[in-house]
Amino acid sequence: MNPSLRLGKIFGIPIGINYSWFLIFLLVAISLAYQLEKSHPTWSSAEQWTLGTAGSILLFCSVLVHELSHSLLAIRMGLPVHGITLFIFGGVSQIAREASRPSTEAAIALVGPLTSLGLAGGFFGLTIVVKPISEHLGALFSLLALVNLSLGIFNLVPGFPLDGGRVFRAVVWATSGSYDKATRLASIVG
Repeated sequence: MNPSLRLGKIFGIPIGINYSWFLIFLLVAISLAYQLEKSHPTWSSAEQWTLGTAGSILLFCSVLVHELSHSLLAIRMGLPVHGITLFIFGGVSQIAREASRPSTEAAIALVGPLTSLGLAGGFFGLTIVVKPISEHLGALFSLLALVNLSLGIFNLVPGFPLDGGRVFRAVVWATSGSYDKATRLASIVG
């Protein structure tokens, strides 16, 4: 997927945003503002919308960190990366070719969900530290902890092309010795 808007590079990896991303960004901001309205009805609309928008920005920063983890490990394992694109369904690392070994496939696939789970833990820790100081930041970090936890768990579902589906393919590939058979089976399960 070619990005519609090039943002720049991180660690030499081109980062882009497809125009579809703006729609999901808006929907996430609205959803978060609505959640904050329900959980904190005494806050003003400006507070709810500001935090909802900040939450949407930080959510997509989290998705970018998730994709960067895939890309950086792929580069470390000798696979070129053409770029990362954020779009309506999240993000995608454009790794130039498939892994040549099941263990490489599994490692690159697993690092993304593990990164999301690590971010969830980090945001949970920030919630504990910051909530006594700022109820607003505590609520924001709590939402981000929950969203990153959900992202990490969802990506472990063994449905191809999710990360869990790629891990499943790697396991089938390692046990059967056939990349093609593993890909067919992972696609059917997905």
